Amino acid sequence: MRKNNPLNSDIIFRRTTLIVRDIEESLNLYGNILGMESIYDQVYTHGEKTIRLIFLKAVDENIGVIGLVDYAYDDPNAEVKQKPVRREGFTPQNMVLVFNTNDLDSRWEAIQKMNSIEIIQEPTLTEYPSYDGKDVICVNVSKFYDPDGYLVELNHIVSGMDKD
Repeated sequence: MRKNNPLNSDIIFRRTTLIVRDIEESLNLYGNILGMESIYDQVYTHGEKTIRLIFLKAVDENIGVIGLVDYAYDDPNAEVKQKPVRREGFTPQNMVLVFNTNDLDSRWEAIQKMNSIEIIQEPTLTEYPSYDGKDVICVNVSKFYDPDGYLVELNHIVSGMDKD
């Protein structure tokens, strides 16, 4: 049961920004394959660094936005880009980006073709308790690591939940 909290009445969670090594590869995944739309794409300097920052939206430009930032945009040999990608799974300090789609089959086919993706789970029908606990929500769940090691779930809600 939700309680109204006057302290959070003005809080809006707008965006999660992913720090990436190759912004073009990330843009291919989130923009071309997942279908997010670019609403901001700028290159700027901060001190001696050239930074590229992109915002991608799903269906709303104020919520559900992902930022992609490459802090060494003009330096492919930057030390930060040489560090190993951490793929530590479902452990603290990691997050999971969860996307829903009605077109899991074609998107999954494109994801499988990306060399920089590590697949954790092929689409698998999974049942979750409904919000009220009286029914089940059937979801076709797929999981993978994006090029920078972020966990991503790409899901299709099959039944048991209003998809709007």
